[in-house]
Amino acid sequence: MREEVQRTREQAFLRIGAVCAILGTVLSVAAGTGFENLTNESSIEPILRYIASRPSWYWPAVHLGFILGALLWVGALTALASSLTRGAGWALGQWGAVSIVVGAAIHVVDSSINGFGLAALADAWVAAPASEQADLLLAGDTLLQLLGGTWTAVVSYFHGMPFVLFGLAVVYSRHYPAWPGWIGVVGGFGSLVVGMMMFLGAGFVPERLFIAFALVVSVFMLIMGFLMWRRADGTQNGEPILEREE
Repeated sequence: MREEVQRTREQAFLRIGAVCAILGTVLSVAAGTGFENLTNESSIEPILRYIASRPSWYWPAVHLGFILGALLWVGALTALASSLTRGAGWALGQWGAVSIVVGAAIHVVDSSINGFGLAALADAWVAAPASEQADLLLAGDTLLQLLGGTWTAVVSYFHGMPFVLFGLAVVYSRHYPAWPGWIGVVGGFGSLVVGMMMFLGAGFVPERLFIAFALVVSVFMLIMGFLMWRRADGTQNGEPILEREE
């Protein structure tokens, strides 16, 4: 009876994690589409003009999508880590769980400043007389530099390091195929390197290269969402959800 209750809890946890993986990916990709890499490719005046031309809810909603997507991925990868309980897969999953929490915290800070701060600045800039707009643009330049630093950290430590660790954890897992793990490793390692190069100011790194690796990471999350759901369904055949010592 106790084993059956435990199995039901594990099954529910994995299914919730699977839903978080898929829903979080949908929100993150939708937010990225609305974001259009704007603050990484434009100067402050066109950015403020663009934000001010949109409905007041638009820019905050884009970054709310980033925040919710990040939190859902934390839930998904926490559930994934719980299903890795042996050897190298377990160790890598534990480190991955810590790193995704750190990366998501950075992402929440970056998106909060960007979504709320830039939207408020755009409203103030539009309403200000011409004599004050120049000062607001200077303040915007400072804010943009701050966001540049937090965004490179998001690329490195949210899209990057956690997926290197979780990708390798899946590779070493007994209950998941190895090939999705390598997808996670490629996306995570590419994001980590690109983020570090952006932080160092390497001019030879294309600004949009991180988008390609972010999409690879998103594919990894969609695949793992499906595999986690299928792993939970394995209990219908009497298979253990978690990897256990023989």
